[in-house]
Amino acid sequence: MENKMTYEEALGELQQLVAVIEAPDAHIAGIGKELKRAMELLEFCRKELDGYEKEFDTILNKEQI
Repeated sequence: MENKMTYEEALGELQQLVAVIEAPDAHIAGIGKELKRAMELLEFCRKELDGYEKEFDTILNKEQI
């Protein structure tokens, strides 16, 4: 069974990857793996936020009835 990552965990890992990618001694040839993982995490975070937005919209629309 796969252990689903939380939004907060994904964001934390993404922040760590950004620090590695932006490091002054980072070489473009050596950060491909980090860039790929960062893109995966960004997609995950976007999907999570979209889900929360839909959930909040549903709650707010019910409150207006």
